[in-house]
Amino acid sequence: MDQGQDIVLVLGLASCVLALAVLLKFYLPKRSPFTVTWDLVREHAWSTQSLFYLLTLAGIICLDILETKYDASITQFLHWDFTSLFLRLEGSAGALFQVVHFPLLTYGLSVLYLYVFPVMGIAAVMACAAEGRGDISRKIFWAAVFNYVLILPFYLLVPVSERWGAGDGQVLLLMNEISPLLIQGLRPLSGLNNCFPSFHCSLALTFALITSASPNKRLRRTTLTLALLIVFSTLYLGFHWVLDVFAGALFAAGCSLLATWAVERYPMELALFRAR
Repeated sequence: MDQGQDIVLVLGLASCVLALAVLLKFYLPKRSPFTVTWDLVREHAWSTQSLFYLLTLAGIICLDILETKYDASITQFLHWDFTSLFLRLEGSAGALFQVVHFPLLTYGLSVLYLYVFPVMGIAAVMACAAEGRGDISRKIFWAAVFNYVLILPFYLLVPVSERWGAGDGQVLLLMNEISPLLIQGLRPLSGLNNCFPSFHCSLALTFALITSASPNKRLRRTTLTLALLIVFSTLYLGFHWVLDVFAGALFAAGCSLLATWAVERYPMELALFRAR
């Protein structure tokens, strides 16, 4: 990794932290995001339940890095690729989302895609927990887990190249117009043919669906707005097919229902801790 990419990654991490602070301040305007964070850390940092959540998320991240590392080898072993099928089914539909594109819009949607999306769920979990709605926080956590577990087999067995890489030249990778280093920084967590369904769309819409039960109007409306913008960004920036977005929306609905059922009807991880 060269120095330029190191700088991009450090700036990216700083941007994510800033985005998290801004979201927390907006969701909870009467409280400092630093106070909210400190109170949650002081209350939950040393609990077995919190350790379970952190280790689960760390495991998912490690699994994702591992899957991305061997993704090309798995695809080569399978000897199949569905990109040409998607191109026949969808045609030039994806190009419609780039009919109007300009640098300011590209910058804004790239920031959402790269730096706001990774902290959307964290901000929602923290805001709900700070307001005493741990049930919503747990639904967000389990919905994110269900999303990844259920989507992973598609990434392994249904390889589809990103829309810009389909070979027809109709869709551009607009983020490259800002800097190719951004894409290089993204690749350790995203394979070139891990398209179907769109994890960005599925997870963002899942957050919007679950937080719709929150009494916090700012949280509900902002999460929904960000989710819709992120869905649009996946198409505008050239990453995803329209089919990916539709599939992502279906997964969002399914995982939201599954997480709601799991938390409300079955205590999930709480049963484990109560049995100890």
